[in-house]
Amino acid sequence: MAIDFKKHQYAISSAAVALGALLLILKVIIGPLHGKLTTVAKQVLLQESKLKKGLVLIENRETINHEYGKYASYFSLQSYSNEEAVAGFLKELEKISRDSGFLILDIKPQKEAEADAISKQFQINIKAEANMKTMVSFLYGLYTSPLLFSVEKIVLVPKSEGSSELSVNLTLMGVLFM
Repeated sequence: MAIDFKKHQYAISSAAVALGALLLILKVIIGPLHGKLTTVAKQVLLQESKLKKGLVLIENRETINHEYGKYASYFSLQSYSNEEAVAGFLKELEKISRDSGFLILDIKPQKEAEADAISKQFQINIKAEANMKTMVSFLYGLYTSPLLFSVEKIVLVPKSEGSSELSVNLTLMGVLFM
């Protein structure tokens, strides 16, 4: 059997050209198309996850708004300047002390506010006189205040030996969220 080498060479070269053309089509047309489809599929998955998260937030809107309402007063001084914020804190302290019977002798806000990325803290030093009942009432008033106060330091010293009256030195931080 004699094999026709020309036909065989032609068939092999045709197959090689067809294979080369197929590889060229795969690399030039289908490869980039596949890459774009993969990128689009990832973007679709990302958007789907964002939408699902949004739906969960919408479903829980009432609960979120209720929780936000609890802390909304902490943001009430948000747009105020430092001086206006300190005045707001001092006004609230005066109201709390008046309601509790806590006698403030001297109150000194610090000029500089400590700030970080989400809040500013205003230090307020207070010298006062009180008995233990009014002291506890004052501290409870701070705790239930619509503004956020933090007691940093408290020093209680009896005014005199055997006296129920106390000399009080307090360092408070009024916290303002930005």
